[in-house]
Amino acid sequence: MGLKDYLYDIWEAVATTAKGMRVTARYGVDPRETITQEYPEMRREPSERFRGFLFNDIKKCTSCTMCVRVCPVDCISLEAVRGADKKMVLASYDIDIGRCMYCGLCVEVCPPKSLRHTSGYEKASVDRGELILHFVHEDANEIKARVAKQVAEAEKAAKAAEAAKAKAEAEKAETEKSAKPGDPPKETNSAPSEQRRDAPPMIQPASPQAAAANPAKEDAEEKTPAEEAKGERGKPEEPPKKEGGETP
Repeated sequence: MGLKDYLYDIWEAVATTAKGMRVTARYGVDPRETITQEYPEMRREPSERFRGFLFNDIKKCTSCTMCVRVCPVDCISLEAVRGADKKMVLASYDIDIGRCMYCGLCVEVCPPKSLRHTSGYEKASVDRGELILHFVHEDANEIKARVAKQVAEAEKAAKAAEAAKAKAEAEKAETEKSAKPGDPPKETNSAPSEQRRDAPPMIQPASPQAAAANPAKEDAEEKTPAEEAKGERGKPEEPPKKEGGETP
């Protein structure tokens, strides 16, 4: 290394230092150029699209587990059970912000939009357990036991309603069956035997074949009861027989 190169390095160092000190001197003299903020007395307001800590509104959450499945670092965990109304009930929902990379994928895929980024960024801690955010403050086992009891009561009520409905239908069918009219009563000949004996005999009409074969018989059969009685009166009465077989 020659003398010329040595002097050039010294000159470059002095020129670079002077350039940097000129910028520093300008900001140090002009009070309008404020660079340093006195934290924590002064806090910077983040922008509108700032990705801070995650927050989940559990009243809107449907426990669809989309956020759990899409998270690339598995920082979200949840437990849910099915309630008596067939909807999912959230038992626990935790987010480990110590592992979160603030990519925003979980916010994008959330169907009810209950998960969102906030403007919070202050979470200094010496314990990693404090970096886990719990959004359901009730014990998960108590929630599961309560929901299981509600489901059992709902099933019991449904079975009772079905039994009552079946009983009502059976009673209705029995009532309709008893109210349905039966076969008409058969006619019985309740006239006294003497009246039936005195009544004129009923003449049944002969069939066409029989009438063609024996027309005289048909004419005889077609006589009315009055004609028969008149013919009987026209017959001579036989004299009474005496004892010993003699006639007067």
